[in-house]
Amino acid sequence: MQYSELAGNLGLRVAVPYIAAASGAAGGGNLVCPGALQIVSATWTANATVTGQATNFVTLSFFNRTTGAGTIQWATAIAYSSGGVVATKATPVTLTLSSTATDLQPALGDVLAVEITTTGTGLTVPGGIVEINARFR
Repeated sequence: MQYSELAGNLGLRVAVPYIAAASGAAGGGNLVCPGALQIVSATWTANATVTGQATNFVTLSFFNRTTGAGTIQWATAIAYSSGGVVATKATPVTLTLSSTATDLQPALGDVLAVEITTTGTGLTVPGGIVEINARFR
């Protein structure tokens, strides 16, 4: 049996690292697509609660970073830039997927990235997991 013969959705996971506030660090995690995929849904689950603030915050962005497709955003970025933007510990946040169908169809070898950028001194990113539910196409 080949990997691409699996039926149903695959639960692909991207580990999001811990980043301390005031580190000025940008980071993230990624995965290499094991085949031509159709992204069905995705969630972000933080290891601790993250509460946004206006001046010093972080943004999580979701890209396909493969050559020729380096700017495709497969889900809407989340900016923790106000107190109303919260990720509660161990509670999945459903990501808003791109409305462009081809953005949700990464190819074999494409790199799906979860990127963290800081504004000001940033916020502590407690780490967590992005789960991408996809199926082979």
